[in-house]
Formats: sequence, C-alpha cells, structure tokens
Amino acid sequence: MFQNTIISDELSIHKFFKQLNFDLYLTNPQLKHLKSIMNAMISKGFNGKVSDIAELASTRHRTSITRFLSNSSWDEN
Repeated sequence: MFQNTIISDELSIHKFFKQLNFDLYLTNPQLKHLKSIMNAMISKGFNGKVSDIAELASTRHRTSITRFLSNSSWDEN
C-alpha cells in the first residue's frame, strides 16, 4: 500500500533511523518492514493493536507484523 511512502527518505523518521544506525543492526528487508509499520502507526494513530497497523502496513498480514515485533532479536545491550 505504501509504494509512495508517506515518510520519504528526506523526512525525520528516516533520518532518525539513520542516526541510530539501524542499518547496522537490521537487514534491508527488516528496515523496510519497520518503516512500513511506522508509516502505518503515524497514519492511523497507534492504539496498541497490530490489526490496525496491518490495515495500512504494506501487504503484510497481521501475524507477520506480530512475528516481526515479538520474535526478532531485539538486543538491548
């Protein structure tokens, strides 16, 4: 759905991801998936439900988004 994403490379969230060096920790597909989720959260307004994000986040099913958020290795250290 977000072929022409709301958050382009010039805008702040993309720059924020670059400043945090997310590209060092996430693969390109993971980074693209995260940007898609963030686009959906900003567009709809996040209320804590993955199903709302799935309505707007690319062509991914709600369970794929849940799996990405819950099963990815998010090392805090």
